[in-house]
Amino acid sequence: MRLDDLFARRTRTLSFEFFPPKSERTWYTLEDTIDQLAPLGADFVSVTYGAGGSTRAKTREIVEHLQKAGMTAMAHLTCVGATRDELKELLNEYAAAGIENLLALRGDPPKGQERFVPTDGGLAHAADLLRLIRDDGRFATLCAAFPDRHPEAASREADWIHLAEKLTIGSAGAITQCFFTVQAYLDMQRHLRSTTGRTARIIPGILPITDWHALERFCLRCGAPIPEELRARLAPLADDKVAVRRAGIAWTVEFCQQLLAAGAPGLHLYCLNRSTAAAEIVTALRTLGSDPQG
Repeated sequence: MRLDDLFARRTRTLSFEFFPPKSERTWYTLEDTIDQLAPLGADFVSVTYGAGGSTRAKTREIVEHLQKAGMTAMAHLTCVGATRDELKELLNEYAAAGIENLLALRGDPPKGQERFVPTDGGLAHAADLLRLIRDDGRFATLCAAFPDRHPEAASREADWIHLAEKLTIGSAGAITQCFFTVQAYLDMQRHLRSTTGRTARIIPGILPITDWHALERFCLRCGAPIPEELRARLAPLADDKVAVRRAGIAWTVEFCQQLLAAGAPGLHLYCLNRSTAAAEIVTALRTLGSDPQG
């Protein structure tokens, strides 16, 4: 199903994100994860690219696999390492495989490059890719949103101007980079309403917190600030794997409850190809009366 059609039918959605496995063993892990999460009834799932577009073929393979298993799947697509003509050919391949949904991103630079440099004959911005896909006419698209701003943006507001442009081009909505304060999400939505005159469908991207040291490394890499409240709760437990996981999952559940109560149109969980934490969070939310699907 196209996501624009899905969003027209459902006020809130639950979705999961996976990444292409690097070996046969991790492929089996991913298949187990998909099987274990299937009973939760996600509305759609997405599959990422590797850095620099390094797993493009594997991404398509997994999306096709998920669709054959009866799931609504979305492939990530970036500008990295491809000309406009190559991207058009990739769209033809996706359409031939029955893929209808794309998350359009500029993409991270390839390993060893500090900043993104457009490929000769390629595209420089996610907005350019969205226009290419829109003009093709065969796909529903989502884009990325950054409640705490993109690391390369001059400010949150400057980044949100670009988000408004991407939504105006024709995205059915957006999925956020991980973030950790409800206020950042509300500030972004308020800014979008003031600039576009409408409430955009911005689905919070949720990173299940199970390891304090891993969280610090991830946030340092992507530029997402860790609020002091979260630091105070988890940092003292950092070296107790059981305690920090328990506290991290509890915090994540509370955060999701607050976002849903504030009007978020569902949740998108970054599963990291593991099922346990995501399943615990969704089950806890439903038990507490905060079903991500309404």
